[in-house]
Order: sequence, then structure tokens, then C-alpha cells
Amino acid sequence: MPIIVRLQGTNATEAKKLIDESGLAVHSVILLQEAADKVAEVLA
Repeated sequence: MPIIVRLQGTNATEAKKLIDESGLAVHSVILLQEAADKVAEVLA
């Protein structure tokens, strides 16, 4: 099951970079619209 994480806050950009480089099967986004788009992409 895909996991999509929407990040918000002071260090959201840094957290996104850490998650993206972790090798985990987690999709990270910052904006709510990006999260919606990512859900549509993963389910397609």
C-alpha cells in the first residue's frame, strides 16, 4: 500500500529531502494540491 505524506512547517523542505533519500516506499509532498495529484498518480 503506497504511503503519501504531506509535510507542513518550518523544516518541511528538509524533511522532504530526508524522506525522499531514505529509500523507503514513501511519497512526500509539501502542498495539498501536490498530495491530491500524487494520490491520483499512484492510483492510476
